[in-house]
Amino acid sequence: MSIELKQPRAEIMKHPARFKVLVTGRRWGKTYFALIWLHRGDLQAGRMRWFVAPTYRQGKLIAWALLKELHRKWGLYQKVSYSETELIATFPNGFQLGIKGADNEDSLRGVGLDAVVLEEYAFMKANVWGEIIRPMLADYQAPALFIGTPDGLNHFYDHYQKGLQSPSEWQSWQFKSIEGGYIDPAEIEAARGDMDERTYRQEFEASFETVGNRVYYSFDRKEHHERRDDLRAQPLETIIGMDFNVGKMSAVLGWRVGKDFIHWYDEVILRDSNTFEMAEVLKQVCRGATIYPDPAGSARKSSATKSDHAILRDAGFNVIARRAHPPVRDRVNAVNSRFKAADGSVRMTIDVDKCKELVADLERVQWRGGDIDKRDDERTHSSDAMGYAVEYLFPVNRGFVGAFKR
Repeated sequence: MSIELKQPRAEIMKHPARFKVLVTGRRWGKTYFALIWLHRGDLQAGRMRWFVAPTYRQGKLIAWALLKELHRKWGLYQKVSYSETELIATFPNGFQLGIKGADNEDSLRGVGLDAVVLEEYAFMKANVWGEIIRPMLADYQAPALFIGTPDGLNHFYDHYQKGLQSPSEWQSWQFKSIEGGYIDPAEIEAARGDMDERTYRQEFEASFETVGNRVYYSFDRKEHHERRDDLRAQPLETIIGMDFNVGKMSAVLGWRVGKDFIHWYDEVILRDSNTFEMAEVLKQVCRGATIYPDPAGSARKSSATKSDHAILRDAGFNVIARRAHPPVRDRVNAVNSRFKAADGSVRMTIDVDKCKELVADLERVQWRGGDIDKRDDERTHSSDAMGYAVEYLFPVNRGFVGAFKR
C-alpha cells in the first residue's frame, strides 16, 4: 500500500528505529498517523497488529471509526470484513488489525503481534508494556509506536528519554499542537485563557510538566485569600458544591460574580451525618441556592426511597449534576485553571478564615499514581465538593473522552 505523507510524518514513518516515541500536543493528528503506521509494509497472512487505547471504549469511539473511514478513503472498505463485537478488521488474505483497551489486561495476553501502537500511553498502567505487550512482539521482532500527550514525568516520559539517548532501537520526537497543521492558531490562543499555565504547556506544547505530587498546585493562600464581605449585600447567585461522604459530609458555599468568577465564602462540614441533616443546615443559610453535588448522588440513597439528589430537591434546592463523573484530571484542571490560567488571570478566590477544611485540602491533597490519594479520611471531601461545581460551570475541554481524544 502506497501512502504519501508530508514531513515530519514521513520521517517518523521511515525511521529505522524499532521502538518510536511520538509526543504531541492535542489535535496534532496522532491517531490518524498511528493508524496509517499500522498499515505500512507487507500485511502478511495470518499475522495481527494492534492499536491499544487506554480503555476499550475509547478505542471503539475513536480509532475504530477512523480506521473504517481510512479504509473507505483507500478503497479497502468493501474488501475488509469488520467484527463490531471484537473490533477486528480482517483483510482478504487473513491479516487482522485489532482495536484493544489496556483497561482489561487479561484480554491483551496470548498472541504474537506483527506491530503495535500504544496511544495515550501516559494514561495506561506502566506494566502494560513490559509485562504484557513487549513479550508479544518477540515472535516477529515486531516494532512498537508509543504516541500521546504527556501526563507528568511518568513511564511515558521514561520511554521518551530512551529515544533521546539514541540507543539503537529507540527514537523520540516531540511536536506542539500547532505543528500538526490541524488546529486554528486562534483556538490555541483562546485556550490560554481557559487553562492554567501547566496544563496549557502540557496539552498544547507537549511539555512534560511536574510540580511534585500536589494536586491543586495553582492555589496560593496569600494570592487567593479574600474576605469579600462587600458581596453579601449584592444580588449574587449562591452556588454550593457538595460531597456526600457520610463520615465527613462537606459543602462549600460560594457566590458567582459575573459570568466568569467565583468567591467561596464559607463551608459546612457534618460528621457522621446524612443528606437530610445537611439539607436542613443549608436551608438556614442559603435557602433555594443551586447545588452542584457529586453525580453519584442521583443513585445513592440516604433513605429507602429517595436519592441524595431527590432529598436536596425536596428541600427546595436547585440541583444540577452531570450524569456521570468526569475524569478526575478534568475536574482538577478546571479548578487549577480558575486559580490561575495560562495568561495569568485569577478567576476564583476563597475566604481562607472561613473555609479551613477546603484550604487544607487544596494545600495537602496529593497524587498517588494516576489518581488522587484518598488514604487520609480527613482529606479530599471539601475539594471534591468544590470541584464538582467548578467543573460543571467551567469545564476545561481537553479533547478527551475519559482520558482520550474525542
